[in-house]
Amino acid sequence: MNSNWRIEILAVLRKEAQTEFRSKNGLLTSGLFGVVSVVTIAFSTFTSKLSPDVASGLYWVALLFASVLALPRAFLVEEDQGTGDLLRLWARPHAVYWGKALYNLVLIVVIGLALSGLFVVLTDIPVRQPGLFVASVVGGCAALAGAVTLCGALVARAANRFALAAAVSTPTLLSILAIGVSTMRAALGAGILSGWPLAFGAVCYAIVLFAIGPWLFAAVWRS
Repeated sequence: MNSNWRIEILAVLRKEAQTEFRSKNGLLTSGLFGVVSVVTIAFSTFTSKLSPDVASGLYWVALLFASVLALPRAFLVEEDQGTGDLLRLWARPHAVYWGKALYNLVLIVVIGLALSGLFVVLTDIPVRQPGLFVASVVGGCAALAGAVTLCGALVARAANRFALAAAVSTPTLLSILAIGVSTMRAALGAGILSGWPLAFGAVCYAIVLFAIGPWLFAAVWRS
């Protein structure tokens, strides 16, 4: 049984990766939007020095919009193409969810790390705690991937999918933004409190989202 689960999850993950490498829609859309946002921020602040408070907020706005442009399509593309019934016959809902969630996690972490490096170089913002900075990006990206994956899964079979996905994901994304901005502020040197508990909180948030996601998706997937 464990072997069958692993085979199905890896098969879904491989399908998502092959589809992305073939079309490159998600990576190009998220990457282009994120790069343009960071470059625009760098141009607008060229003659001034960003404070840690402003820099952390600007970075997370760019990362948020870069992620929400592409990640919800992970569950919507099969319904749009009419291949959802085939996928339901081929794999169990929990395996489908985990395969797509792992793909989303890898994609958003790669985009987040790339954007953070570009952001630091172009804005010349000093990073006071590099370890906490990386933990903030990785933990926040994991929570973002879990939230957007879950919301995309819940509205996969709804009539007005994209509008409903935005409405469902807003409360979850706002709390992730609050944690991510606060953690990055500490990493950049603002505030007197340690950001490590917040980084740990982001990881716990992601674990909870990934844990409840398969069960909620299974109920929607079978309906």
